[in-house]
Amino acid sequence: MNGLEHALTELGRELAVPAAPDLVPAVLARIESQPAARPRTQRRRWVLVVAVALLAMLAATLAIPDARSALFRVLHIGGERIELVDELPEVAPDPAGTSLESALGQRVTLAHARQEAGFDLRELEASPDRVYLDARGTVWFLYGTPQSVRLLVAQTPRLGIDDDLILKKLAASGTSIEEVFVDGFPGIYLSGEPHLLLLLDELGNVVEESVRLAENVLVWEANGVAYRLEGNFTSHEALALAETLR
Repeated sequence: MNGLEHALTELGRELAVPAAPDLVPAVLARIESQPAARPRTQRRRWVLVVAVALLAMLAATLAIPDARSALFRVLHIGGERIELVDELPEVAPDPAGTSLESALGQRVTLAHARQEAGFDLRELEASPDRVYLDARGTVWFLYGTPQSVRLLVAQTPRLGIDDDLILKKLAASGTSIEEVFVDGFPGIYLSGEPHLLLLLDELGNVVEESVRLAENVLVWEANGVAYRLEGNFTSHEALALAETLR
């Protein structure tokens, strides 16, 4: 969702949209006025009636600003749930990086991560400074230090579970959300003001020590694995970096 879409969403809350007309009685009346039709034609007309009814229901929903806005306030991709909120809650700073390191899981060697991952890890040309493995099976590559992160690369096996959430994000109006493609797979790029990041455990509960503000992020899913890049980069730089994963 770009800035224009954000603006249109906000405008939708303010507009007084008239109620959608009830089209079903008019359609039924017109059908009843026609000569008797064959069974196949009748079935086709009933399908038309149902379709018109569904469209009328959708139009009525979109006529309500809050309901219409809600359609654009939640996004799902790569095991992440992105919620658009009016204001972010306050988060205590973590200059020592202890919360981040604790949230990433157990620090392991790269060789151990490759062995335990259960899928082929994709790596950048440069080796990470630190590698972590969490309880969800996510492998984290950290470039830099927990106190000064240059880049975070996360890879999580999805196992084909569409509603299995890994992360939850809260993004306010200062965060831009852009739809992108990574090697032909749909993705989301978040930039602008930092957004709130919350890691979820196996039961879907928030890992309290994981709550932090995140920088620009590129998220996508390919071949059963969710990928996530976080760093101070533009969308073009993030996409170029993603394409170097091998």
